[in-house]
Amino acid sequence: MKPERLKTLFNPESVAVAGATDNENKMGYHVMKSLVESFDGRIYPVNPGKDQVFGIAAYPGVEELPEAPDLAIIVIPREKIHDTVKKFIERGTGAFVIITSGFREAEMPDGGKLHEKLRNLVERANAVVIGPNTFGIVNVRRGLNASFTPALFKVRGGSIALVSQSGGICHLLAPYAMREGIGFSKIIGLGNRLNVDFPEILEYLATDDDTRCIALYIEGTENPRRMLDEIVKITRSKPVVALKAGRFEKADRASRSHTGSMAGDYRIFVSALKQYGAVVAETLEELISFAKALSMQKPMFGDRVAVVSLVAGLGMVACDTAEKCGMKLAEFSENTRSQLYELLPPYTIRDNPVDLGFVASDVELCGKAIELIAEDRNVDGIVLNYVYSWSGDFLQVPVDSIIRASGQKPMTVCLNYPPGTWDDVREKIEANGIPVYSTPEMAVKSLKALGDYGKILLRE
Repeated sequence: MKPERLKTLFNPESVAVAGATDNENKMGYHVMKSLVESFDGRIYPVNPGKDQVFGIAAYPGVEELPEAPDLAIIVIPREKIHDTVKKFIERGTGAFVIITSGFREAEMPDGGKLHEKLRNLVERANAVVIGPNTFGIVNVRRGLNASFTPALFKVRGGSIALVSQSGGICHLLAPYAMREGIGFSKIIGLGNRLNVDFPEILEYLATDDDTRCIALYIEGTENPRRMLDEIVKITRSKPVVALKAGRFEKADRASRSHTGSMAGDYRIFVSALKQYGAVVAETLEELISFAKALSMQKPMFGDRVAVVSLVAGLGMVACDTAEKCGMKLAEFSENTRSQLYELLPPYTIRDNPVDLGFVASDVELCGKAIELIAEDRNVDGIVLNYVYSWSGDFLQVPVDSIIRASGQKPMTVCLNYPPGTWDDVREKIEANGIPVYSTPEMAVKSLKALGDYGKILLRE
């Protein structure tokens, strides 16, 4: 029942907001603003003191609604939530986003009791709840911002589903993704996970056509085995990237009070994630960057990397990062080496890492070198580093060759430039499924993530 209910939750035709208001100092205002600016379906504000909210007819109570809404967003005092949810269930509503906090995460003696009472109610009704204590959800591709942050609907549509126990993490990663050209299918704040936890969301996303890669921010879970079982089922068709918080004692303790989670030993948790098929990130930047690569590129089967750079410094940093990550610099075949020596002049570096700096203005020559390297069977993946410099006015990036080379081998690109100069270059490269990053380190680490996923797929 839950996967079908979750499908309705993310794709409703009608939404009610209990606690809707025109008062911008209240949370219900921001939820309504988010909905009105994103949602084409029917919206039902519920407020006993208003005839209209945002110019839309309001209703004094759940009983007066003209239909049972597919989704109800709850943003009222916690003491009223149980009875309000019960009324929605009696009308036929089976999906809820409960934004209100003050349940088991709170230092209140009755918080846990309220949580369990509400959970028993929705479980008996086979209903699903995101929250409580959540910022909400966003279905970017389908036009639903069921959150208290209207600006979240400005994120680019894409194929990454971000699932987080922390709304703050979503609010940090969404603007970062906007700047990096990363798109989302869904952004989900699980909050206190009343009866929708990581296992339920993973089961739903496994069959979600809009999602190609899943990024998880995990503080803890009461049922890690179920979550791991879902990961291992999904990962052969969709990569899962995970970041586990709580590495150190104080962070671990904070996660327990933040969303009422059972955090668990960090090292054991991370080891299990890897064993069950997740690609593990250690930072938030890695989480979203790895997801970007995995949603765009094919897996890398092997660890032999070729580094091609416009300037030597970027190549050196890329090589250091590759070796630190456990990858090897590829040994070019004799055929590739001889062709590169014939193609490139002596003042370039013609072995791995390749430095094209002195012929950078010859776009055809650079393109041929990149394509040659991509054809080498000793190369499993390529990191390409291009940086805008004083010669940028006549320097061209061999975009067509990069695109052809990426058809041969997995590739990530570091492309760094002043705003407004190579924007079109980046857009064309990424439009052809090649992830672009701002630093050689992240380009290399993201290629390593493609290799990690390749190893996962090769397991029996």
